[in-house]
Amino acid sequence: MLLVILAPLLVAGRPAAAQSLPSGVYRAGDDGLTFPRTVWEVAPRYPIEAVRAGVHGVVRLEAIVGADGSVQDVRVVKSLDRNYGLDAEAVRAAKRWRFEAGLKDGSPVPVALTIEMTFAISHQVTSANPSRLRVVLAPYHALRKAVNIVLR
Repeated sequence: MLLVILAPLLVAGRPAAAQSLPSGVYRAGDDGLTFPRTVWEVAPRYPIEAVRAGVHGVVRLEAIVGADGSVQDVRVVKSLDRNYGLDAEAVRAAKRWRFEAGLKDGSPVPVALTIEMTFAISHQVTSANPSRLRVVLAPYHALRKAVNIVLR
């Protein structure tokens, strides 16, 4: 049996310094800023072609969480794969996430953050079904445990 595990990781780090942010958008670590908190996560789809090809690893995204908690302006900063669609799946999933907005001095504000989506393949083959493919998504509570907020 081949197990596929998708584990999103929210990293509250600073987006690349070379990338300037739109006016009014804050970065993690700014004084007086309360970081956004995830309230809804969507796991990316792991295309079967990528699984068969053995493509696995991390897609790192930068995004802005709007004052309404929606995810906006998602871009790939560390690509995993462009041939099998893993980058596009990570972006699609991230756009569906929802947050409690970040707060600056008690008011909701847009905040730039980094999201890492890990695509991992675990090879557990049984003698009864050596070629059987089974895709398993970690349950929501396990994903919540996999989401870590790390301030840099």
